[in-house]
Amino acid sequence: MPKTRHRRAFPRRIARKAVSLLPPARADAATRMARATRDLVTGRPAAKPAAPSLSPAPVYRSRPVMPRMKPKMPVGDTSGWTLPPLSEGHDIITEVLYDTGPDAPRFDVELFESLNAEYADRPIVKEPTSFVAADRIETARNRIGWAEKLVNLRGKTVLEIGCSNGYETYLLGTNAGSDAYGVDVNARGAWADLAGDTVHFECADMTVNNPYEHNTFDVVISYVVWEHVTHPRALLQETYNVLKPGGRAWIRANLYCGPKASHRYRDINFPWPHLLFSEDVIRDWDVKEGRSPRGPSWVNRLTWDNYRTYLDEIGFRLKHLQFQEADWDEEFYQRFENMLGRWPRRDLERDFFLMVVEKPA
Repeated sequence: MPKTRHRRAFPRRIARKAVSLLPPARADAATRMARATRDLVTGRPAAKPAAPSLSPAPVYRSRPVMPRMKPKMPVGDTSGWTLPPLSEGHDIITEVLYDTGPDAPRFDVELFESLNAEYADRPIVKEPTSFVAADRIETARNRIGWAEKLVNLRGKTVLEIGCSNGYETYLLGTNAGSDAYGVDVNARGAWADLAGDTVHFECADMTVNNPYEHNTFDVVISYVVWEHVTHPRALLQETYNVLKPGGRAWIRANLYCGPKASHRYRDINFPWPHLLFSEDVIRDWDVKEGRSPRGPSWVNRLTWDNYRTYLDEIGFRLKHLQFQEADWDEEFYQRFENMLGRWPRRDLERDFFLMVVEKPA
C-alpha cells in the first residue's frame, strides 16, 4: 500500500510543480481544470464555487516575469596548467597602430577660431532666417502652405505646439476658417494683439500641465520646436491624447546629429560644432568674441530611430516621412573622423525630418 500511494503521489507532485511555474492567472485556470477532470473521472460532486473576494484585483506585469538564471557552472580544473613566465615588460607597449600622439588636435578655443575663419567664405547656412517681424510673417504664411500640402487645415480645430509669436496660429484662425490654438512655454507680447474669437493662446508646458482636453483637435502642427523639448516622448504622448481619433499631426524638427543642430549658424560657420567641442569651449569663444556666453542652443539628443520607437510605443501611425539632408563635407569629416565617427554617418547626414502621424480612428 505505501508503494501504491507513492506511485500516485509522484505525478501529483510533478503537476503541482508545473502549475507553480505558471503566472498566477494561468495557474488558477490550470488548477480548476485539473480538479474538474478529477471530479469527472471519479464521479465526485463538483465543489461549490468560493464566494468572490472583495480585495482588489491583482495587477499583472505586461510581460511575463522570466525565471532567474542559475549561477554559472564552475570552470574546469586548471590547476595543472603551465603558467606564462613573469616578464619585466608586461606593461610596456612596443607598437601602436593608432597613436594620437602630441600632434592630435586639441578641441579648444584656438581650434574653434581657426575652423570658423576657414569656413567664413562658405558657411553651412548662407542666408539664415530673418528675425524682422515682416519677414517672420511671410515665413509663417509659407509654413501654412507647406503643411496644407499634407494635411487639411481649413475649417478644422488646429493646435500649434511651440507657436512663438503666434503668426501661424493667427493666419489659420483668421484666413482658413479654423479654430486655431497656439501653445508655448514662453508667452509673447504679440499674443494680445493677435488673439480673437478663433485665435487662442496659452502659455503652458503640455508635458507638465496639459490645458487641453483629450480628443479635442483635428490637426496638430509644429515647426522646428521638438528638438528643444526637454521631454519629447511625453509631448508626443500628450499630442496623441489631444488629437481626435483619426486626427493628424504635422511635425518638422531638427535632429541632434545634423551639422546645423547647434542652432548657432549665424555665428558659427563650420558643421557639427556641438559634436566636436564642449559647451564650455563654445561659451569661452563667445566671451572672447565679446558676446554673452551662450554656448550651443539646447537641443535634446534624439535621432530619428528614437522618434520612431516613441511613435510605435504610443500608437501613432506614420503616414508621411521625409528627411532634409545637408551637403556632405567629406574632407571635413575625414579630418575629424576620430570624433565624428562615433555617430552613424546616416545620422550625421540628416538635418531635419518632416513627418505626418495619425491617431487611429
